[in-house]
Amino acid sequence: MDRSKRLRNVVLYLAVAAALSLGLYYLPNYFFFEKITADSSSAVLNWIGIPAQSWVKDSRAFVNEFEIERMCTGVQVIAVFVGILVPLRQVPWKRKLGAIASVAVLVFLANIARIALEVVLLYKGILPWSLAHYPTGLILGVFSVAFLVIVLDVFIPEIGDYAIGAIETFLPRRSSSATPS
Repeated sequence: MDRSKRLRNVVLYLAVAAALSLGLYYLPNYFFFEKITADSSSAVLNWIGIPAQSWVKDSRAFVNEFEIERMCTGVQVIAVFVGILVPLRQVPWKRKLGAIASVAVLVFLANIARIALEVVLLYKGILPWSLAHYPTGLILGVFSVAFLVIVLDVFIPEIGDYAIGAIETFLPRRSSSATPS
């Protein structure tokens, strides 16, 4: 396949992946997931001995005094993985759906653990909310996503193969047989 056709295919793939990811993240109302995340976080906190209650007010879900928003559910990570996987033509739908389901479950569990950890850090006086929520959540999120990428590359190596091929489309490898000057 010539370089211009490969470049066109990569740009089309990126456009479809971005459209799917953005559409899945911004279009649906995720209150149902926010409520499930709040309920599950509350259950985990109670299980580890931290009194917690999930509640709803004006279609907003809470755990104690903390609002569980769209970002707290991890749907952005799931949306990005859906965007990455769905346009891969060489991966059968059964494997795509299995990978998406696995990512969704792992992200859900990781977010429940993250929310519980942040609340514990605050309630035990280890960190103020300003440090327990944003930096801690961001760091845990980055490591979780990196772990998911590695796991998915093991089960769907086409992701890594496609990414390397796409990068080489933009930045072709140099020949290793350089002549001495």
